Amino acid sequence: MPKQRSNLYTFTFALIVCVICSFFLALVSEGLRHRKEVNKEMDVKKNILKVVGLKEPLPEGADTATIKKIYETYIKEVVIDKEGRIVEGKMPQVIAEGEQLYPLYIYEEKALPVAYAFPIVGKGLWSTLYGYFALEPDAITVRGITFYQHGETPGLGAEIEQQWFTNNFKGKKIWDLKNAALEPVIVVKGNVEDKIQENERDHYVDGISGATMTSKGVTEMVDRELRKYEPFFAKIRGKN
Repeated sequence: MPKQRSNLYTFTFALIVCVICSFFLALVSEGLRHRKEVNKEMDVKKNILKVVGLKEPLPEGADTATIKKIYETYIKEVVIDKEGRIVEGKMPQVIAEGEQLYPLYIYEEKALPVAYAFPIVGKGLWSTLYGYFALEPDAITVRGITFYQHGETPGLGAEIEQQWFTNNFKGKKIWDLKNAALEPVIVVKGNVEDKIQENERDHYVDGISGATMTSKGVTEMVDRELRKYEPFFAKIRGKN
């Protein structure tokens, strides 16, 4: 009759196996850390290049070297303070948590601004939404919006990342010329043509059917983030 193993033996054996597995998992994770950081950096760059609407779009399946080269050629990174002043010598990557400083990405062609982009973050129905928002050089007209991370419901709230939704923002206005006031784009419930008078439609986009809370979250995040950057954009409009 085989000899029975004690509980201590079983526990010790299981503990050793767990320690060995944990060691190798940590080793693999550490080995992939650099690659993960590079992929994350490239994802950010791709989204910024996408939202500013390059005159020559990023090639499909572009590798890391290509993305980096195009980004460094056309995107100027700056940091602004709450008064809308550019903070000299400061880069977006070194903004500390709690600082009232904001990253700004300027798309330039021949040293002239073509678009201004900045990150937007807000709450949807189930998750935090992350994206970028871009304005034309007039600091009034929307050039684009992208969403690159969220956990909204597929087929409903997740539609925010689809072109049919993001394209609705292009050409919309965030400034009311008549009243000289900031008026960020609002996502309506339903269709703009059915809900909003024609002379006011420049500030509204169609909502997503069945995703009222996500649409509301997009409206609130765009409004909140735009107000952070308004002191800077006010200076731009004052020069035009």
